[in-house]
Amino acid sequence: MFYKKKTMKNITNHSRRKFLTTSVGAAVFAGASATFAGTFFKPFTLSAQGSTAAIQSKIALLGNASLQTSLLAATKAVNPEVKMFAKFETAEQETIGKILKDMGTVVPPPGAEQKALLAKLQAASGKAFDQAFMLGQVDTHQKLHQAVSELLKQSTDVHVKHVASLALATITEHTERGQILLKKLG
Repeated sequence: MFYKKKTMKNITNHSRRKFLTTSVGAAVFAGASATFAGTFFKPFTLSAQGSTAAIQSKIALLGNASLQTSLLAATKAVNPEVKMFAKFETAEQETIGKILKDMGTVVPPPGAEQKALLAKLQAASGKAFDQAFMLGQVDTHQKLHQAVSELLKQSTDVHVKHVASLALATITEHTERGQILLKKLG
């Protein structure tokens, strides 16, 4: 009986040892294969990264425009719902901006379209400001939706895809809320 237990223990230890040896060997092989594949396919992955970098830059540009107009709306909006929208949008865009910065995205300077919207909002007041702000937010969110959807399609990085999926849900919600607010202000 003692002999059988000892043999069983040796078989169990041998099986574990064989499993570990096989696993380590497979991991080393997989790592070496991945390194080779990474080196071989590097030119292809760099071009894919270049296209996602351009999309991320566009997202950063649109997000920054939304942030700047929302900061302005936090002080100029007269409708309490518009003020609240601006508050939430500011928090969202500051968070997304930090994420994009951590990903190495450089925020480009505002383009002509973003500058024109900000100038229009600075000149407006009262209900006209609220309407122009919400119209700008809906337009910007529609463009953000397109850009983030494109990033989701183009990226091969699972973490980028996860963040893009979460951002897309928020962008969709903000677009719909913006449209509802626009109708109320109408």
